[in-house]
Amino acid sequence: MKSIENDKTELGKAHLTYGKLSLEEANVRLKQEGESEFPLSIFPRFIQNTILELYDNGNYNIDYTAVSILTALAGIIGNSYHLRKHIEWIENPSMWVVLVGKSGQNKSAPLKTAFKAVKNQQKQFDKEYEAAVANFDPDAGDKKPIKRKLYSTDPTFEALINMHKQNPNGMILMPDEFKSFILNLIGYSGTSKQSQFLSIWDGAPISLDRKEVESSSLSMPCVSIIGSIQDDVIASFKAKDIKDGFFERILFAIPLKMEKKYIQRKNPDDYMVEKFHTRMKALMDKVYENMGTIELSLSETAEVLFIDEVNKHVKPSNKDATISGILSKLDRYILRFALILEVSNSFFEGQPIKHITMDSMKKAIMLKDYFYVNALKLNNMVLNVYEDNSKEGKVLQVIKKIGKKEFTNKEFIQMADHMGIAKESYAYQLLSNTKLAHKVQKGVYETEILN
Repeated sequence: MKSIENDKTELGKAHLTYGKLSLEEANVRLKQEGESEFPLSIFPRFIQNTILELYDNGNYNIDYTAVSILTALAGIIGNSYHLRKHIEWIENPSMWVVLVGKSGQNKSAPLKTAFKAVKNQQKQFDKEYEAAVANFDPDAGDKKPIKRKLYSTDPTFEALINMHKQNPNGMILMPDEFKSFILNLIGYSGTSKQSQFLSIWDGAPISLDRKEVESSSLSMPCVSIIGSIQDDVIASFKAKDIKDGFFERILFAIPLKMEKKYIQRKNPDDYMVEKFHTRMKALMDKVYENMGTIELSLSETAEVLFIDEVNKHVKPSNKDATISGILSKLDRYILRFALILEVSNSFFEGQPIKHITMDSMKKAIMLKDYFYVNALKLNNMVLNVYEDNSKEGKVLQVIKKIGKKEFTNKEFIQMADHMGIAKESYAYQLLSNTKLAHKVQKGVYETEILN
């Protein structure tokens, strides 16, 4: 019989490329080569197969699908499980995620697929609520029906807290326009809203006491957020970052290739995709059997692995403030990833959930590495597109050439064009987002770099 090592098939090539891995594992890596660096092995086999099927025959990006599914798992688990590192350090599984790409890169389809079970359950809750309202009789002493929400697209902060109170397990935010959502948080009046969301990410108790709204409190907020945005837009927002750690709390899915794909004539396998939805629904049903919170601890081997990994972050953090901000949040995300993977993988594999195992911690660290690389990619986008912090940056070159502490936007645009650096619209975009000059009045900017 001909040896598989000499086989010219895809499986044979994968075996030659990746050596001692099983052919199935090697085939997964071969499909991902040059397309994605997401560690698919963190998932059970049926999820891996679903992601690759959608990639092969559905025009789905591997990163977008994998990260969307991971976030859906986080949203489903919610407050049903927490991880207690020690008496003062408890993590819920919430994730804040942004899918970054070019326009037309099919970012919405993976979100739709990943959250189908959640949205179907929401439809069921809506039907139950409508039936309860139709049968509601206050004269008979009936309690007013409560509308239970699992997710929302664009709530006010007060509405989010009140919806969360009706669904203590947690909320998922999926803004239709993620650009508007972030702009609302970091705009001129967004600082207070931003700080409120920072408290939610931390899982800290929330209390709203205002004259214009009914007082409301939430002891255990657990809110996952996911949306998509174009690369140049998120880079412009990051350039305006007020350095309070908001952007460091966001996990970015940035594919190796940000490009539109050709549509395949073959459709994804219906049975495989439906099996995925069915199993996600089963996990959701299991979570809602018990609306309390179960706290898991790290196994001894998982704790050793976690401490070793976090300690590796100390030196690079001490050398660079930007790196420090990214890694400090990823240290906490490691625990969240481990929690999500332990609960979901144990359920799908029919295993009891006792504590966070070393296997889940290893996979969590793989995820940390993936999101760390993407955080650095985003920082490079800011430098490459807006170049505010680069010594050879376009903004700096233009301002130095103008040679005045105070200048108009017209002078900047004309000089940028004269130097061959940027045409009108791009030049104005550079100026609008730079940190090297600030607007003192309409059309007039001031800089300190010439002092």
